[in-house]
Amino acid sequence: MPAMTQEERVQKLETKVQQVQEQLAQQPSANKRGWRWFVGIDANNPHFEDAVRLGQEWRNADTKVPEFGPSGHDDTSR
Repeated sequence: MPAMTQEERVQKLETKVQQVQEQLAQQPSANKRGWRWFVGIDANNPHFEDAVRLGQEWRNADTKVPEFGPSGHDDTSR
């Protein structure tokens, strides 16, 4: 396969970018769909309730998050 010139490579890339831009323009974005598309997204996920429960347990736990100083180590022992 002969080597492509720089101009040929640029033209090929520009064509591909145009194709991708056209594909993206046809897809609905999350901003256009709004929040309603997200409601019920995990309705049939068998692990969703466990994830919610574990998240609540973690948030309600009386745990201390270590603070790291400039050394990158746990500086709470000082």
